[in-house]
Amino acid sequence: MKETKPRFSPVQLYNMLGPGILFAAAAIGVSHLVQSTKAGAIYGMAMVPILLIACIAKYPSLLIGLLFPARTGKTLLQGYREQGLWALSLYLVIAVYSMWFILAAVAITTAGLVQALTGWEASLDIVTASVLAAAILVLLSGRYDGLEHVSKILLGMLAILLPIATFMVLPEVDFSAAAWTIDTWDFATIAFIIALTGWMPIPVDASVMTSTWAASRNEGQASQTSAADARLDFNIGYVLTILFALCFLVLGAGVMYGSGEAPPAAAGPFAVMVIHLFTSQLGDWAFYLIGIVAFVTMFTTLLTVLDGQIRVVVYAVRAVRPSIAIGSFGQAVALLAYALGALTIVRFFMQDFATFINFATSLGFLVAPVVVVLNHQAYFKQDVSDTDSKTLYWWSLIGGLMICTASGVYFYLSIFT
Repeated sequence: MKETKPRFSPVQLYNMLGPGILFAAAAIGVSHLVQSTKAGAIYGMAMVPILLIACIAKYPSLLIGLLFPARTGKTLLQGYREQGLWALSLYLVIAVYSMWFILAAVAITTAGLVQALTGWEASLDIVTASVLAAAILVLLSGRYDGLEHVSKILLGMLAILLPIATFMVLPEVDFSAAAWTIDTWDFATIAFIIALTGWMPIPVDASVMTSTWAASRNEGQASQTSAADARLDFNIGYVLTILFALCFLVLGAGVMYGSGEAPPAAAGPFAVMVIHLFTSQLGDWAFYLIGIVAFVTMFTTLLTVLDGQIRVVVYAVRAVRPSIAIGSFGQAVALLAYALGALTIVRFFMQDFATFINFATSLGFLVAPVVVVLNHQAYFKQDVSDTDSKTLYWWSLIGGLMICTASGVYFYLSIFT
């Protein structure tokens, strides 16, 4: 089937962009503000190649999240169901367990930014509950179209401000050979590398969320996005996630690397540090401007994670029982249950911010091998091949092998060291 060439008119391009931008909004959160910044602060520029390798390895599995709906009109959840009920069940058992921890990690980081900006001295539990309540109200009062437009505007703001701050910190960055070298390959370094690759640019199960956004958009427009447009949409979002990750890494390297100052472990102090990375270069006048942009970036991530995971649940039910309809009330109940579960984790299981983030990373590694295998099978077993199918096929195999190997190494180190 011959593909329609992507449109490049600015207005048409803006209208065409959608699930790929939501993907970017979901990705540019904890992985960027926390992991990328820490990578630069602790290891300088040495983590740049590792960051890029992780993004290259994950690209095919994440791209399939948009290509599969564009070529079949189905979500990846339906693709899993067609492989057998066992495939869909296996994914859901792991994903439903891990999604509470992912939401908790995003929510406490957002809450930390709120405390940093407002000086709110309430407990982290209360602030986290407040930001989750605000996110639920936004989602209940809006629709998919509203979430899409908000994400485009906010990412556009960040695309202007973040490179400016990064450019201003460049004179402070150590680009010597030593800054590109990891001095000690101890357990802590290896654990950090694996954690970084697990989050960067986002765990591979985000491909399932992306496929549900694509399905929702097709249903809303009563038309199916072409594979060419879907690929362009995703590529723009993916490039943004990589560039933003590099910017945060450079900021961490320019302001903190070699200073002897260890990044704070708690969410609030770490959020203050992130804002300081900007204001130390742009001036005190930029504190609230940059702080608000950082908060809105994390809040957008919170919105997309809440929205995307609930869509996964809804479309999973539809994949098994197409006749079942989950209305607005059912989605509201699901949102509330999801938020309460995340709050329970924050209240009873989060003792240390850094340790909690690493634990959430381990859950990502648990899901990753399952997702890369199921995505590869769903996409390539059907007549959905494209002009570069051989390249994507082998890229998917090699990247999937790298992801599975990283997962195996992570759990080996976790169990035997």
